[in-house]
Amino acid sequence: MPAELPPGQRRRRLHLVRHGHVDYFDEQGRPLDPRTVSLSRRGTQQVRALGQFVRDLTFDRVLCSDYPRAQQTLDLLLAGRPAVVDFLPELREIRAGRLREIPASALRDAVTGAYHQAATADARFLGGERWEDFQQRILAQFFALLAEPSWHSALIVSHDAVNRILLAWAAGVGLPGIAAFEQDTACLNIIDVASDAPATPGGIIRTLNFTPYNPHKAGVDGTVLEELFSAIAPAAL
Repeated sequence: MPAELPPGQRRRRLHLVRHGHVDYFDEQGRPLDPRTVSLSRRGTQQVRALGQFVRDLTFDRVLCSDYPRAQQTLDLLLAGRPAVVDFLPELREIRAGRLREIPASALRDAVTGAYHQAATADARFLGGERWEDFQQRILAQFFALLAEPSWHSALIVSHDAVNRILLAWAAGVGLPGIAAFEQDTACLNIIDVASDAPATPGGIIRTLNFTPYNPHKAGVDGTVLEELFSAIAPAAL
C-alpha cells in the first residue's frame, strides 16, 4: 500500500496516455514493423476525443516514446500548444520476438497469456525482451523524472506495457499484477505521487484506462492481447 504523506508534503500528478489505435498486421495477417506503424484513422479519432478532454490541462513536463504512433498521439493531444518534449527510446514498447518461431499450437496461449507470464523466472515477451529488463528500463526513466524537483504536472505518452509497469508500481504489485491493468488505445491514467517519490513508494491511482470516445467500454469484451491475437490471420497459425 502507498505510504501516507508526512504533514505538509505535496503530491505531484502524472498523466499516462497510451497511443491511439494502429494496425499491427496487414490484411493478410502478416505482422508490420511495430517501430514504424502509424495511427489508423480510428486511432486519430480516438486521440482527438481525448485531446478535447485534456485541452484545459497544463503540463510542466512532457515525455514521449520516440515511436511514430506515440509522437502522432502527442501532437494531436497538444493540438498546437507549445511544449518542450523529451522523445525517449527508453519509453518504447516492450520488444516482442518473432511470432513465426512460436509453435502454431502454442501461439494463442503465448499471445493472450503473455502478461500473466511476466513474473515467471526469465520470462520474455513473446520470445523477445525479458520482462525484468523491460521493467528496469521503464522504472529507471520514471525515477529519473521523479528526481526532477521542478515539475508538478507531467504527461507521458507511450504504450500499453509501459503504462502497466507504472500502474503496477503505483499499486505496489509489480510484474505479477500487470495483467489487471487493461490499457485500451488512447486511454488516460492519472497517478498522484509523493514529491519525494520513489523514496515514498507507490502512488494513488486517480483515473484508470479512461477512454472519452467510449467511456462505458461498450462492445469491449476482449483484452488487448486477445484483440492482438484476433488480428493474426489463420494462415499465420
